[in-house]
Amino acid sequence: MSIEMDIPVQAADSGRDIDYDELPNYIGYLLRRAQANVFREFERSLGDIGLTPGAFGLLMLIRANPGITQMELANAFGIDKSTLTPVLNRLEQSTLVRREQLAHDRRYNALFFEDAQEAFFDRARTRVRDFEQSVADRLSQDEQRELVRLIGKIQADA
Repeated sequence: MSIEMDIPVQAADSGRDIDYDELPNYIGYLLRRAQANVFREFERSLGDIGLTPGAFGLLMLIRANPGITQMELANAFGIDKSTLTPVLNRLEQSTLVRREQLAHDRRYNALFFEDAQEAFFDRARTRVRDFEQSVADRLSQDEQRELVRLIGKIQADA
């Protein structure tokens, strides 16, 4: 089933008119474009804190779930372990998290948020909340609720 959508898609800055064919009618394509735009804005607005949206999300999950394993974290975040590892390496090098081998199974690491970084985390979370609010403010309260509901429906079968 195809749905004709009247959603503008900006062309590249090359000056060339890009024919997007039927891509603007694909929900997955539109979601990916929206995500890319929000991530780009996040990095412009918050790049100085040294965290990408993904790294901040992982940090929040680690902080909320002390001792979470890398596999549990990857599953909770919906990414594979190979994608997770480089981000964890950066978080560890930044002294935001630490890894500890599990005593009962040395093949696995437990992850912990470094308590000494609580002030940094609080500042970062405040800035991320402000950023998120600036994105949400583009929609009315009803539109925000509807968007969350619709995205939830798309995720339900994933």
